[in-house]
Amino acid sequence: MAWGRTVSLWGTLLYKMRTLSRYILGQQIAPFLFGIFIIMFILILDFLYKNLEVLIGKGVPVLVSTELLLLSMGWMMVMAIPMAVLIATLISFMRLSSDNEIVAMKTGGMSLFAIARPVLAAGILLSFIMIPVHNFVVPETNHRLANLLVSIHRKKPALQLRDGVFMNDIRGYSILVNKSTGREIFGVTISKLEEGRPAQTIRAEHGEIFFSDDQNTLVMKLYNGEIHDVDEKDPKRYLRLSFNEHTMYIPEAGTQLIRLEREHRGEREMSITDLRAEVARVEEKIEAQGAQVTKLVRESSAELEDFYRDRTVVSESEERTTTRAATSIVSSTEDKLRSVRNQIDSHRRRIRSLSVETHKKIALSFACIVFVILGVPLGVRSREASAGAGMMISILFFAVYYAFLKVGENLADRGLMPPMLSMWAANIVLGAVGIWLFLRANKEMPFIPLKFWHTRKGQRS
Repeated sequence: MAWGRTVSLWGTLLYKMRTLSRYILGQQIAPFLFGIFIIMFILILDFLYKNLEVLIGKGVPVLVSTELLLLSMGWMMVMAIPMAVLIATLISFMRLSSDNEIVAMKTGGMSLFAIARPVLAAGILLSFIMIPVHNFVVPETNHRLANLLVSIHRKKPALQLRDGVFMNDIRGYSILVNKSTGREIFGVTISKLEEGRPAQTIRAEHGEIFFSDDQNTLVMKLYNGEIHDVDEKDPKRYLRLSFNEHTMYIPEAGTQLIRLEREHRGEREMSITDLRAEVARVEEKIEAQGAQVTKLVRESSAELEDFYRDRTVVSESEERTTTRAATSIVSSTEDKLRSVRNQIDSHRRRIRSLSVETHKKIALSFACIVFVILGVPLGVRSREASAGAGMMISILFFAVYYAFLKVGENLADRGLMPPMLSMWAANIVLGAVGIWLFLRANKEMPFIPLKFWHTRKGQRS
């Protein structure tokens, strides 16, 4: 009988804990989605601000612009999700604390760790989900985004004729029309510019302008005009040719977007497997150049030995000549060694950069756990703060995290810090701060010890 009551008691307790966990996790959903929306909105606005001039100037279709935006959301999401985790944790625990629900849970015998356990579990799960996202999804979207951006930048600008204004968008041609009504043009003056010869000028009363079926060749049908040119064989001879109808074909002047597929991938377009394979290839190059250094030194030493062995100095002038020749051999070898050393240094920088990107993919994934550990104690102690204050605190901590990453990346690229430490420093430092705050909040102790304040007051007095 007692055993049955114990099982029933534990079953009831487990059910209540599951209900409480679902309740705490439920409080995270709305601020998490709100955080993602706000951050994505800001990142999209920044993206449009940086690329709007190119998209409009190149006449990029709406569907292509939409594709460009969707591909950009890959890297945007991996930035937005960790920050949204911090926002959700802060705001939800601020609300739980302000409504005295945290106090009620602690009164019921729960520690802060037990209260935060479902959120920590969700953070750990999300971190492990983010690893394949960083490793597969983001590199692929970055690669397609880079291909599309290259294609857009190579696209010819939209053909825009304005009355009385020279149009120089087509290379090698300068076009002026007095009046245009879409396809029809009036008062046409065209200067055909070729390097190494005077410009050819074509004037016509009116004409038609349109693109061929391939949308890449500009066709100009001109009526009642003249062609003014200079004879190439006799530059002093001026040519003027009248015509009733003259058709010009200008290739590669269209506005069609030609998509390019680059085989080359940058560091942010590679998975961890690709990055490690690239590191192995670069290390093989360094080994080959190390062998080349050894070969250069041996060849130079052998050349000097042969040189002095076959030399018999009989006069001061011959001695000077011999010295200059030997110096030339040494100088040539030094130049070759310096070139090889520069190549090796370049390869080592490449390896550091690849290693930084490898560790960054994993470190950023585990930022979700770090921000949960930070957000819980900050939210509990900020019970009187508003949601806006929680957003500002989140932005502040994320800015600190991002600064750690950027500084660490620069230091690692310069060889001043190991790549692994440079990318994990943000997680280590902020994680340690979060654990410190968590432990003190669990014991309901102030974040900064009172001894610190007493010491400060004593120094001032």
